[in-house]
Amino acid sequence: MEALLEKEGTVESWNDERLDELSRRVDKTATKEEATIIRNGMARGFDKADHEFARVNDRLDKLFYGLSFFGLTLVLNLAADKL
Repeated sequence: MEALLEKEGTVESWNDERLDELSRRVDKTATKEEATIIRNGMARGFDKADHEFARVNDRLDKLFYGLSFFGLTLVLNLAADKL
């Protein structure tokens, strides 16, 4: 378990370093207007990903509620049969 936590920290650090490097390269090679366009495009992409994640999260919530209702119904029916 500790090895996984170490690996996760390493990967997160690596990703941060790569994003910083990308940011520096964009700043160095692109004009200010081009950099703004690129950053706005990235922001829209992240917003879209957040929206999709929220949709998946909502679906998982509905699935959990449905399965919980089914389980509760099953337990109550089994209890009623015992009475």
